[in-house]
Amino acid sequence: MFDIKRVNHKLVAGLPTMMHRVTRYVPGSVQGKMLECSLNRFFHSELKQNELAFMGNKQVVVAVSDIGLQFGIRLNRNRLQIELNPTQQDLLLKAEFADFIAMISNQVDPDTLFFRRRLHMLGDTELGLYCKNLLDAIGPERLPAALSRSLTWLSQQQMIQTP
Repeated sequence: MFDIKRVNHKLVAGLPTMMHRVTRYVPGSVQGKMLECSLNRFFHSELKQNELAFMGNKQVVVAVSDIGLQFGIRLNRNRLQIELNPTQQDLLLKAEFADFIAMISNQVDPDTLFFRRRLHMLGDTELGLYCKNLLDAIGPERLPAALSRSLTWLSQQQMIQTP
């Protein structure tokens, strides 16, 4: 008999391992270009209106601990540039894959994750506050509908499995 809950559980439980393999075997140049294109497209209107000026001469590093992905985001001439495994950082945002998914899909507030010690923020806290406020103002509605629904579903499945 087909048990959808069991399939969902196995899929969600195996996702970080699968993503870790992707980050391990896909060439860094491909990962970097995909991230760069995606972020520049997502933040197109903010870049056009110079709303990311607060990032000037700053590098925000995002570390997804359980899948082995770490990248820096820097603003350069009104474009976001990505550097994989950066050596310098002004702000480090570190969490597990499930926690980033929960934040992106608005299932969990970043403050909640921070106070539960699931989101770590090290460095320039003012820069972190600017980033948080920007993302709160945008929300997940800007994502393509299918991606937004998928992230919401995934986040809900992860919350069901979290003890």
